[in-house]
Amino acid sequence: MSMEEIEETEEETEENLPTIYVGSKPLMRYVMAGMSLFLDESPDKIRIAARGRAISRAVDTAEVLRTRYLKGILDQEEVKISTDRLKDKETGEIDRVSSINIILEKVRSLPSEEAKDLKERTT
Repeated sequence: MSMEEIEETEEETEENLPTIYVGSKPLMRYVMAGMSLFLDESPDKIRIAARGRAISRAVDTAEVLRTRYLKGILDQEEVKISTDRLKDKETGEIDRVSSINIILEKVRSLPSEEAKDLKERTT
């Protein structure tokens, strides 16, 4: 079934954020992607985005990053939930799919030795 997005209920205000799109891969793939983003690119914020069934995995990703791997370094800034309307290209039917955007912000930087140690463990 081929779908195309026809409308978003809420406009993105922070389009330039590095984004992790969560799907059906194992949780730790997304956690490692988040750690790599923070350790390599060192952004102040990242977005974790998901739709439908992947929403729970996106929440788990954010929580594992925030409470286990980067505890005290990351905090949740904002959570946006919305419904996206998708149109089937073949039948023209419109489906509604829930979506979530979780913004995590850096509240403190890693000391260089700790960052180096984390990088070595994740690669």
